[in-house]
Amino acid sequence: MSETHILPLYPRPGDPEPLHGLYLRHHLLDRGATGHPFVYSNYVVSLDGRIAIEHADTGRYGPPQPITNARDWRLFQELAAQADAIVVSGRYLRELAAGTAQSAFPVSTGPGFEDLLPWRVEHGLSPQPAVVVISGSLNIPFERVFDGGDRQGIVATGADADPERIAAIEAAGGRVLRTNPGREVNGGALIDALGDAGFRRIYVIAGPVVLETVLRADRLDRLYLTHSHRLLGGTKVDTLLEGAPFPDAPLLTMRQLWYDPPGAESPGQLFACYDKPE
Repeated sequence: MSETHILPLYPRPGDPEPLHGLYLRHHLLDRGATGHPFVYSNYVVSLDGRIAIEHADTGRYGPPQPITNARDWRLFQELAAQADAIVVSGRYLRELAAGTAQSAFPVSTGPGFEDLLPWRVEHGLSPQPAVVVISGSLNIPFERVFDGGDRQGIVATGADADPERIAAIEAAGGRVLRTNPGREVNGGALIDALGDAGFRRIYVIAGPVVLETVLRADRLDRLYLTHSHRLLGGTKVDTLLEGAPFPDAPLLTMRQLWYDPPGAESPGQLFACYDKPE
């Protein structure tokens, strides 16, 4: 099988199909509606469940090098290309300002992704999705990250957030959404506020806290997972979720599964797509 292709396994085995455009072919533009957005997320995870580890040289958590690869990253960008808004954490914004984040905001304009911004424009989208930052403290370097940028910056916070910090963000050109009482953001109120603001497809990225916020409100519609065939071990790690156990153990059903054999750009991995049951 060519390294440009992957092998479908589920819902039925089939002939190899191109990796390039795999998630674009999911036609997420047909999903979601004003007031009822389609919410999805994507992670790469090791066989022992790690999505991030503490890097000894910086003391910061980030994706482990053995499981990151260009093929998974291409699919990550294809999902971002279909979003109206991407949701990140305040921690991610601080890391971005400090130069320690894994990458800049998607959609990437680097080599290998030249087709994605024209694809967005061709399909009637803005050149870049809006960025929504979840923060209760509003201790975020908004102006440093978004100053002179080419995309909309939105901060989602609680109704009781610091008014001076809200004013500073708005003075820097940001939009602040007060989602619910208190300071911390509730996932359901967040998605409702973004839906009311006209966003139809919302891509949740940047760590387990953001994912848990949305899942605990039962507002995640689809989860994409790259299962890398590597074991990492260690104790200073991030897994897919944090926090207290879910009392109802949310169910996701497999929608599709592909096998990506080991090769020059792949450690050997499965690309899986899970949906919330109807």
